[in-house]
Amino acid sequence: MDIILNSLPHRYPFLFVDKVLSLKEDEIVVKKSLSINEWFFVGHFPDNPILPGVIMIEAIAQAAGVLFLHDFKDKDNYLPVLTSINEFKFKKSAKPGDDLIIKVRKEKMKKLGQVIFPTAKGEVYIGDVLIAYGNLTFAITPKK
Repeated sequence: MDIILNSLPHRYPFLFVDKVLSLKEDEIVVKKSLSINEWFFVGHFPDNPILPGVIMIEAIAQAAGVLFLHDFKDKDNYLPVLTSINEFKFKKSAKPGDDLIIKVRKEKMKKLGQVIFPTAKGEVYIGDVLIAYGNLTFAITPKK
């Protein structure tokens, strides 16, 4: 959990990455366990709770943030911001009790001045079943 908290500005209740399972230079695999006690299940189809898709995308974005910033020099002075979501597909719902395995791979990195624009491909699995995937673009900007 330290690598997560040291890489991301997010904190409870808006931290959607529980554990880093593996971390390489261009790829990260993380886990998010879904409990019925999660705040978003209270009102998102309460009789048949499912994980909101936007939170699944945010979990991918947070995993990407850890990937991009874990060994970033001077990371305390930069902020990763999601700038676009491309070609995102949901194939199956996630429910309380599911363990999400989130895989993120760096695709490209461009730098314009002090801002870095990385892109990543994210995939979400329950077990070995792919339930969602898509491409995300970020801006890693200096904090003001």
